[in-house]
Amino acid sequence: MLKIIRRIFIIAEEDRKSLYISIIFSVLENMTIFVPYMLVFYSLNNYLNDDLTYTSIRNVSIAMLVSIIFRCIFRRIVDGLQSAKGLNIFAKQRLKLVEHLRKLSLGYFSEGNIGNIISVLTTDIIFAEENGMIFLGQLISAYISLLLTSIFMFYINMWLGFGFVIIVFIAFLTINYLDLVNKKHGAIRQEQFANLSSAVVQFIKGVGTIKAFGMENEDNIDLEKNFEKSKNKAIIFEKAYLLPRILTESSHYIGIALLISLSLILYFSSYISLEFVLGMMIFAPISLDSIMVIVNGVTRFDILEAGLDRYDEIMAVKELKDTHKNIELDNLDIEFSNVRFAYDKKDVIKDINFKIPEKTFTALIGPSGGGKSTITNLISRFWDVDNGKVTIGGVDIKEISLNTLLSKISMVFQNVYLFEDTIANNIAFGAEQATHEEIVEAAKKARCHEFISDLANGYDTVVGEGGATLSGGEKQRISIARAILKDSPIILLDEATSSVDPENELFIQEAINELVKNKTLVVIAHRLSSIKEADSILVIDDGKMVESGNHKELIMQNGIYKNLWDLSQLV
Repeated sequence: MLKIIRRIFIIAEEDRKSLYISIIFSVLENMTIFVPYMLVFYSLNNYLNDDLTYTSIRNVSIAMLVSIIFRCIFRRIVDGLQSAKGLNIFAKQRLKLVEHLRKLSLGYFSEGNIGNIISVLTTDIIFAEENGMIFLGQLISAYISLLLTSIFMFYINMWLGFGFVIIVFIAFLTINYLDLVNKKHGAIRQEQFANLSSAVVQFIKGVGTIKAFGMENEDNIDLEKNFEKSKNKAIIFEKAYLLPRILTESSHYIGIALLISLSLILYFSSYISLEFVLGMMIFAPISLDSIMVIVNGVTRFDILEAGLDRYDEIMAVKELKDTHKNIELDNLDIEFSNVRFAYDKKDVIKDINFKIPEKTFTALIGPSGGGKSTITNLISRFWDVDNGKVTIGGVDIKEISLNTLLSKISMVFQNVYLFEDTIANNIAFGAEQATHEEIVEAAKKARCHEFISDLANGYDTVVGEGGATLSGGEKQRISIARAILKDSPIILLDEATSSVDPENELFIQEAINELVKNKTLVVIAHRLSSIKEADSILVIDDGKMVESGNHKELIMQNGIYKNLWDLSQLV
């Protein structure tokens, strides 16, 4: 318990002072809860001693009213400091997490990890900001209340004090048992929630393919199995949780009965007076209420701890190192020197060496899965090489700041992603300072101005998530307009015309011709006819560069390229 409280204070950072203040007022609020009971005890004492007068009743009433007013004031201060600061603290953690994710390699974003990320952002952090700060103050107040109550019990009678301490000790044994069960089964259940998130994401992403092949029933079964697993884990958790919960609640209620019984025994043994017995009958229930506060806090804090553990696991993933050096490059030659790269411990790129002079056209061809896309990802430093180095202008890209590196590169790939935003903002993505006129000019060069103008809201038309409201060819041209507007000197292109209709192919090819003027162009080629005029063609197979040269040279080598070319002529 103390460990998780310490973690929250560490997370709070510069807001820690506000938490300290909130805890002080939370303790004061907790103390005001005792005031009405003390006043009742005082009134009983006066009544039994025939000292109850109009004046004493008036004074007790005023004191009662004042305590209630102060309690409301303290509660308002605590809410302002805890709830508001809780939202602020965890809003910062969200931003910190997103900034961290931005610096991770693409290899981290597998389906399983995406489920974890979604769980942390949509479940764990929300739970933390809604519960963490509130229960933090309540828990600390509960511990202090138990301490103050113990002192008060010893003040009344030594044996009553010892009895109270023993009851609290037994209650804490049951709470510790509850804590162990929560940690064991809560972590398992939270892990299943992350697995379920991954399964849902995978189902939603593949729903088009699932429907197209009539596999709804089969994939629904897989999804249902994950829901079934989540249900079963939850049931197992509840069953395991049942006994410790009964024990903790029993320690509370039995403890109240024991305190009252003990006070009666002490009264009949002439150790305490009747007013103390009557006072204990009123005060005993509230004296152990802090036990239930701690029980509820343990349950929530164990869930919170499991969430923070997952958050810490993501934050511990190694980032791509950024030197933040704005190095001026003499040229934009791209060179791979003895580059090796493995993904999931499987070698994807194996000791590749090549050089791409600036302002030249280089094509990458070869069988699917051979490593072509990985090469472009290494150039843009979406991943870091395991051995060797990638340089631009003779400088290792690890020595160039990520912002500087990516400002030199524009990417246009087959699977275009557009944000659920206006077309203008999608084109200006990466060039946010662009004027409307510059956006329109880029759209004209990308051959998409005409169809945009025909839309009801023109450039202010909001496209669906992923660009769902546009055709594949339209999305492709918008992505090219985006790259044209960014105007980077290096273009990485996964041949954009390979899966579109002939009409769109013509428009896209014209747009690409505008994009690549005076640029260093690296193309992942699918149609060999489109790269016949390339300055250099690199044939990539099984992670190795097996052939290189221009079209004529490769035809003369009579190797893989020649075979692929001959096959392309038969289509």
